[in-house]
Amino acid sequence: MDMTSIIFNALQPLCWIIPVVFILFLVRSPWFKGRAGELIVHYRLKLLPAKHYKVLTNVTLPNENGTTQIDHLVVSQYGIFVVETINIKGWIFGGTYQPIWQQALFNRSSVFKNPLHQNEKHIKTLQYLLGVDETAFHSAVVFVGDCTFKTEMPDNVVKSVSAMMHYIHTFKTPLFTELQLQQWVASIEGTSFNPDLCN
Repeated sequence: MDMTSIIFNALQPLCWIIPVVFILFLVRSPWFKGRAGELIVHYRLKLLPAKHYKVLTNVTLPNENGTTQIDHLVVSQYGIFVVETINIKGWIFGGTYQPIWQQALFNRSSVFKNPLHQNEKHIKTLQYLLGVDETAFHSAVVFVGDCTFKTEMPDNVVKSVSAMMHYIHTFKTPLFTELQLQQWVASIEGTSFNPDLCN
């Protein structure tokens, strides 16, 4: 038996370690956590009745700063829901008018931009694109990680997908026609760089 065979046979049982380490690194990455949260919301939104709700996911639209990426849009006769998904754990501190929110997890603290302000930018872009008044839009932020709000949050900031669905269902007064919805969806799809129409 030559030296190469001896080394190969000695290292062969360890070959599974590299893929496992890679998978663990990937699963713990912010990119994966964000994408996983978006998928959870995506599949739940797909359960909305297609007759009344048109769901668009991962919509990237041009704006004055280049582009803006919207996690989820729900176009319905009850309004256009702009949904921002956040997948983080820990204590969350923030408020409607605070530009920066804070996450505290164990002994670490980090900050992130107010997601309501992000949604305001998304709504301004959609207003310009669709020519629709801002009253047609409903901003929603859903936290899908295991978090606790340590400050009072508005009704449109929720910490579960079920609460997000409840928020969407609180709007029951039809405001728009089916034709308007079709035109808006077509306009968004025609302008977006990568929409995924769910239903």
